[in-house]
Amino acid sequence: MPFENILNLKIRAFFFNSATDYLPYYKNFDITINKEATLLDVMHKIKNINPNFSFPNENIILKVNDKITTAETLVEDIIESMGNELQIDPANSYRSINGLILNDDDFMESFELLAPYATNEDRELYKKLYPLHYASETSLYNRQYIGDAILVLASKMISDGNEHKEKILEAISDEFNGIRCCEYENNIFKGVDYSEIIANLKNMINLKDTISKCDTISFKKKEHNLEVERTEGLKIALYVGDKNSHKIIEQTQKLIEGIGAEFIEFKLSTKLAGQTLMNTHFKMAHIKAGTMLLEALDSGADILVCAKDDDVTTFQKAIVHCERIMGRDIELKIISMNSLEELCELVA
Repeated sequence: MPFENILNLKIRAFFFNSATDYLPYYKNFDITINKEATLLDVMHKIKNINPNFSFPNENIILKVNDKITTAETLVEDIIESMGNELQIDPANSYRSINGLILNDDDFMESFELLAPYATNEDRELYKKLYPLHYASETSLYNRQYIGDAILVLASKMISDGNEHKEKILEAISDEFNGIRCCEYENNIFKGVDYSEIIANLKNMINLKDTISKCDTISFKKKEHNLEVERTEGLKIALYVGDKNSHKIIEQTQKLIEGIGAEFIEFKLSTKLAGQTLMNTHFKMAHIKAGTMLLEALDSGADILVCAKDDDVTTFQKAIVHCERIMGRDIELKIISMNSLEELCELVA
């Protein structure tokens, strides 16, 4: 094939067979493929090299660099968005039976919540939302979560004038695993954003939290010192909570390095971290916030700068509860962008 039609990929692929393996593992592959190839072509190439690489025969979804997509996606589109170094995972690694093959019983189990009020057309629509179910961010924190797909179906059924509106809302409102714990993010590659639909659905339901007495206690085991006395030699991370914040990340990195500190990157810096759940699902909110704070800490950060002032207030208030729920101390100073800029002026 002509040189200009060739794509070179570096693939890190997921392997796991529940019948023989205790833990999943990854193998690396250098793949050369035609420019017009799909991800399915890539998967076949990997399988030709290593027959233990497994994927379904139909209805294939997978995760590429943390984005859910289908086997029909063009590799050229993936490279344009993500580059040529790709990690291939099952859509939900916890449900992997063999490689990318899932135990997907949970998908139709969620449909059963609405089945008594659904038409055949509703059922067929739900089947088309298969990737959305496994793209649910909340499932990473609660494996029993009913999934974003059933929420989208519920919204559609209600907007269509289904006479069982109250029963539909009740069906998706489980205290622990329903819409109450949903903090939606669009994790599908070039997928539809359902933020507004799910937000409107939440507004139809009384989502007042049921907080335990233990949760309401203001724990005073220690005071977090928020004063930053020096910057040289410190390691500073940035939390933006937004995937489309490349510019502010670059600018902040220059600021941090300019005051003699080290800029720390961490994976959850662009993900929501429970802010929208603080009043509706206390435990989930603090699990998400605690997970984010601990990832920043474990990545080496001494200070976490929040791009949004509201996030500074939220996480400073939540940190003691996060420590209790996560079972770890979180020795991390949380400051605003204004505070960082003031530090820069002092150093200058």
